[in-house]
Amino acid sequence: MAKRWVSRGKVWTAAAILGVLLAGCTGAKQETTTAATPTPSPEPKQTAATVRTEQVLDKDAFKGELTIRYFHLSGADLMGDSFLITSPDGKTMLVDSGLPEAGQQVAGYLTKLGIQKLDIALNTHPHIDHIGGFATVAKEKEIGEFLQVNLPYPKSSAYNNAMAALQAKNVPVKALEEGGSFQLGKDVKFEVLAPPKGSLPDAVKTFSAPEINDYGMVLRMTYGDRVFLFTADIYKHRETELIASEWSDKLKADMMDVPHHGSESTSSSESFLNAVSPQIAVMSANNFQSPNLKERLEKKNAKVYSTGLHGTILLHSDGKTIEVVTEKDWEPSRK
Repeated sequence: MAKRWVSRGKVWTAAAILGVLLAGCTGAKQETTTAATPTPSPEPKQTAATVRTEQVLDKDAFKGELTIRYFHLSGADLMGDSFLITSPDGKTMLVDSGLPEAGQQVAGYLTKLGIQKLDIALNTHPHIDHIGGFATVAKEKEIGEFLQVNLPYPKSSAYNNAMAALQAKNVPVKALEEGGSFQLGKDVKFEVLAPPKGSLPDAVKTFSAPEINDYGMVLRMTYGDRVFLFTADIYKHRETELIASEWSDKLKADMMDVPHHGSESTSSSESFLNAVSPQIAVMSANNFQSPNLKERLEKKNAKVYSTGLHGTILLHSDGKTIEVVTEKDWEPSRK
């Protein structure tokens, strides 16, 4: 059943949260030294039996509308980020691709949606859980153009394998930074709010997790009257800089991709959530570990979705409203 973006989510009680999962924050599987990350919590129990896999992956149901599909990437590890944006006139852009072992899942989703060629593939930053699957996707699908930040990462096998697969197909590669813009089809427009202009590649010295994440690509997408903000894995440091920057008035959005898969230890400062003030918030994390952040957002009247709780998530818009369809219904288990 489709849910309107103006609907209000339920607020969890502390008891319900503790009954659902162990405390922890989401993190990314890395090839380099990273900040300490808690062991992933078991996926909470789903209490409703309804499954809408065919509906969220129906390639014909929402033609003529903007669609965003956040793919649920199955696995014991934190599998990373991957979502597909399709413009009303049928142009496609895949944003990130999960871990290398998620690449086949992503390619399978694209096949299910009838996509043999992507007009654009975009990598927000070169961490393994965002770029890894492109090695498989590039081999199995045609790609018109590959967009990324200007941050070569030759010590990463995931980065090297993805770039080699793109090169083998002669895919044009372009770097984007603050102030850049592009379109997907005729009516969907993107503005690049980060990384800061001229900062890369020199700003990254050690290739630590905070460095790479903080220089991820932040995108503002507009279609009709609706605004969408995609935040990659930026940390609170970059959030603070964006609030103080010339782009501060561009942060307000109807829908927000929650930074760093919903990690509160690194991201989602109160000032940033207030600046964006989304009606819809999506956490791309197959292992849900952010009950406190979910509650914080719900107290701000946002409807919160997570691939770890809801499976694949579909947002579709006519430019005036945004509606959400989830693969699964989910409610916290009650004793």
